[in-house]
Amino acid sequence: MDAAIAAIGSVTLARTPEGAFLEVADADAERAQRLLAFAGVRANGAQRALAPDPSTCVALGRDLAPLPLGALSLDLVHVRALPLGLETQRLLRSVPWRRPSVTRRVLVRDLLRGVDAAIGWRRRAWTTREVLRSADARRALRPVVFDRAAIGSPPEHRALVHQGLLARWLFA
Repeated sequence: MDAAIAAIGSVTLARTPEGAFLEVADADAERAQRLLAFAGVRANGAQRALAPDPSTCVALGRDLAPLPLGALSLDLVHVRALPLGLETQRLLRSVPWRRPSVTRRVLVRDLLRGVDAAIGWRRRAWTTREVLRSADARRALRPVVFDRAAIGSPPEHRALVHQGLLARWLFA
């Protein structure tokens, strides 16, 4: 599933109490359906507005730990495939007089061979204050209280496709 999403390129995933949704550009819709079908996921085209309930509070994601569907009004994850050159450079960067660790070299080899892929993700979630006070929500989400500008551009986190973080979050 994660490999299919990385192959699509730029995607917005959404979890709502009504189900899971995937938002792509119109030009990529057929290719996205085909890639998801090869990953074992059925996708149907639909026109739906992904808008949060106005009475909910917004929070930014620290990780992709899934919260119960009934607890969230809207949970969005914006995903993009990261450029191969910059990711390999970042993984191989270390102290100038030391070689990169064996683990990092294996990761770079998998990226260059196309076995793995790097993705960047940003998460925003809308829920009630009571849910945001729970221990699970505090681990996964950080409420936006003062910096309203952060809602438009949450920090980007990195992940590798082999970790399966997106599939775990989407189908929890």
